[in-house]
Amino acid sequence: MKTETRKKFTRLKDTVALANDVDNVSEKFSLVPAVEQRLIEKMGESSDFLQKVNMVGVTEQKGQKLGLGVGLPISGRTDTNTTDRETAFVGELSGDEYECKQTNTDTHLSYNVLDAWAGLDSFEAKYRAQVMKRTALDRIMIGWNGTSAATTTDRTANPLLQDVNIGWLEKVRRNAVGRFMGYASDGTPNAEEYKIGEGGNFQTLDALAFDVMSNLLDPWHVGSDDLVLIIGRELWVNHGLTLYNDNRPATERNALQIWFAQQAIAGLPTVTVPFFPARGMVITSYDNLSIYYQTGAVRRAIIDNPKRDRVEEYLSSNDAYVVEDYGKLGAVRHGAIKLKNAAGEWV
Repeated sequence: MKTETRKKFTRLKDTVALANDVDNVSEKFSLVPAVEQRLIEKMGESSDFLQKVNMVGVTEQKGQKLGLGVGLPISGRTDTNTTDRETAFVGELSGDEYECKQTNTDTHLSYNVLDAWAGLDSFEAKYRAQVMKRTALDRIMIGWNGTSAATTTDRTANPLLQDVNIGWLEKVRRNAVGRFMGYASDGTPNAEEYKIGEGGNFQTLDALAFDVMSNLLDPWHVGSDDLVLIIGRELWVNHGLTLYNDNRPATERNALQIWFAQQAIAGLPTVTVPFFPARGMVITSYDNLSIYYQTGAVRRAIIDNPKRDRVEEYLSSNDAYVVEDYGKLGAVRHGAIKLKNAAGEWV
């Protein structure tokens, strides 16, 4: 590490130590509440998607989910001549528990990289952003692909971090499989196929999305104005190619181009998000998806390791992925949706 780099790196460590009231950041320490909150906020700012879902601090590592958002309807009338009026909870509590699992996000940067950044005025910001961006992306990856929480994880066998934590889709499969097309009642994949296109059981992606919305969501959520359709990139690309096929009249193609640009399917705002299954489909609202983190359990250490010519950062937090209201989510299993290939075969 060059002398100028060493000076800036030392200042960075001093700043972190002062903010957290510790003497040595090379020893693992707990972040003070204000710094912990800023860390979570910075992580959210690293991803547009994480800015939209709930990032919630909880005091207990294990407990009942909070039931954020609006659950059952609450309006009504009571004949107070005979019965007391009773309040209703604005939310959904189904007895579903969360459990925050320790997640380690351990990274390193070589001396060469740090030397290259040393000439920048934003050295500290650059260093922090590098760590936060990757941490944010990993959280999204786990949310969509996580199926277990192994004692020792294996990134080679689970490149999408499937064994780091139990993600949103896995929570639905385990706790509300009736909201997930493509699974039997015991949570195992069934033989049902959802063929989209001419000759299939759904002529268009809109038809499948409308079926999911109409039949899997609770009736009081179907008309919610905050629903979004999250689909995989393969489905989105196929949808666009279908709309733009050359057999349509020019006027119709122009109209479809405008409609497709607005990214609306079945009347719902439609988005693709990082690491979502390529042929997956979910209808829900952003605030129905949450990541809980245990407050006071975010820990950090920054170590200069001259044996490897690098700086290592060890960051851990206790996290849980929560679907606040299963009645406000409908999904189709990745792998159950079939599209036609160039040879006209369903694959």
